[in-house]
Amino acid sequence: MSEYTILWIAFGSLIGLVISALLYAIGGRVGGPGKWIRRFVASFILATVVNMASVMMGNYSVWLILAYPGLVASFSLGYGADTLIFKVIRRLIYALGVILSGLIFCFVFGGMCWWVLPFHIGVGLFSVYLGIRNPVPAPVEELFICVLLNLGLVLYPFVPKS
Repeated sequence: MSEYTILWIAFGSLIGLVISALLYAIGGRVGGPGKWIRRFVASFILATVVNMASVMMGNYSVWLILAYPGLVASFSLGYGADTLIFKVIRRLIYALGVILSGLIFCFVFGGMCWWVLPFHIGVGLFSVYLGIRNPVPAPVEELFICVLLNLGLVLYPFVPKS
């Protein structure tokens, strides 16, 4: 496969991630279309993106379908809280849910994917910090938190098996 083809597949994966993050943020707004957009549509798009990238990269496994229920569960977790301790706990649970989806890739692909997992965990922990500090308005924060948390997930299909 040419380098340009791989680049276009990666670009398409990033576009899918951004669309998923947008729907994640839209689904969390009061007066929006509803949380089902966040829970089921955004997670479906993201799971489809990582599965399709795996197919295109020639390293697909049927086990990767498990990314979808993992993302549904993660995207369904409560994120907001009024006290610091509950903010930390809820955001940690959300980050762990998304990271567990990445762990599926590590078990399926093995090899170099285990080198991506620490990056995925580190970004997940940073997203918890960012979500607690909340330096930007909530809609922007949710969009970028979703992108940050799932960046590792869209990276896994491109990691060589050994």
